[in-house]
Amino acid sequence: MVDPGPALPRRLGRRSVLAGLVGAAGATALAGCGNGSGGSGKSGSATLNVWGGVPAESGPDDLIAAFHKAHPDITVKYTRYVNDDEGNLKLDNSLQGGVPIDLFFSYNIGNLSKRVNAGLTLDLTDKVKDESAFSKFGVDADPQGNYVFDKKIYSVPAALSPELVLVNADALDKAGVEVPDNWDVDDYHRVAKALSKSNVYGSLGSPNLARTKLGPNYRYTPDGKASNFGNPAFREQLELALAMQKDGSAIPQKTVLSQKLQTFSQASFLSGRHRMMITQAYMLRYVSDTKEYPHEFKVRCLPVPAPVKGQEYWNEGAYGDLLSISQKSEQQDAAWEFLKFWVNEAGTYMVKGGRLPSLLDNSQADKMLDALLGSDKQKLYDVDSFKPVLFDEKMKIPVDTIYTAADEIDTIVEKLDDQVLLGDITVDQWVSQATSQANSAIKKSA
Repeated sequence: MVDPGPALPRRLGRRSVLAGLVGAAGATALAGCGNGSGGSGKSGSATLNVWGGVPAESGPDDLIAAFHKAHPDITVKYTRYVNDDEGNLKLDNSLQGGVPIDLFFSYNIGNLSKRVNAGLTLDLTDKVKDESAFSKFGVDADPQGNYVFDKKIYSVPAALSPELVLVNADALDKAGVEVPDNWDVDDYHRVAKALSKSNVYGSLGSPNLARTKLGPNYRYTPDGKASNFGNPAFREQLELALAMQKDGSAIPQKTVLSQKLQTFSQASFLSGRHRMMITQAYMLRYVSDTKEYPHEFKVRCLPVPAPVKGQEYWNEGAYGDLLSISQKSEQQDAAWEFLKFWVNEAGTYMVKGGRLPSLLDNSQADKMLDALLGSDKQKLYDVDSFKPVLFDEKMKIPVDTIYTAADEIDTIVEKLDDQVLLGDITVDQWVSQATSQANSAIKKSA
């Protein structure tokens, strides 16, 4: 929300929505026919500098090559930045300084909000309104499919990042564990315990109850003037995490932090150290990379468990890959042409890197699954398990409308979560400190 995603800090090694994008940063200059002379892109030629967190070889290279064929007068240069604290600081400093950047991606609402408030993003409200294909991204869309700031739009999401459960199918079958069709968090805990043994954990972490129960703006009171951390859902979430850690069905937080499993969880999963995890589709590119991550088992896809069996709930995923135009761009018309192309064509070029398009066309589900799972899909995956989860038309994706101090609250919650799971503070202390610190941040930012 988001691997770069929209994401909020969470229990399952998914602290940043696009944690899967962490790696060595690099830049890819993709040559076109333009000479970089600037201008609007309507006449002459233009060069666009685009910064994103997705490795160029995981879709951007191909997408940009296609854009060059359609727009030979516009050259696009793609720079990879790592979606972590250091990488985001580098992007922010570059946007504020003299580095030429025309378009850039934000991968969580905290970072986007900060960039909007700093005046770094172009107002796209009218452009989105005039683009018929983008109706779901407009200010008045119902249901909402985009993030709105004071009735204005400053980005367009290029990806839909639903949460899903990946499980070691061979281990599940060997244990003889039955997973109910409409499972809940109690079932998840039971399955995780059944999959655990000496030095092997059933799950990386525990389900996020608060988001799935409360949905949009779950961290705020309805008026947005205070935090909502006194809601029982946050306490239940922490108590579940502690219980799974205590009985050995989830990896202890001390280990998660010392081995950076909140970021590099793919090696742990594919080596068989943990057998189940809540993640997003970007993780599939690691499953398919058997040279870097050799493994013999198949991977099965399951839906995120419901907080309470039989009740509707929110999927913890989000609309992600939030593409913005820099306020300082000198070729905003050309930048808009590229933004439209990326969002409209993401389903063709970005799926192979594990990213579902925000303009999801379920009639193309089989084609997208082929690209997503790759040529070895029958060997690596329980193929039939993916379509019902990823293309579930009843899935409810929350879109927040309150962002006050969102980045600060992310940091507060992340720090306090660690302290609870390390045994440094109690759940009661978490509730008290999260409430007071978040309220202070909200008051300061209001």
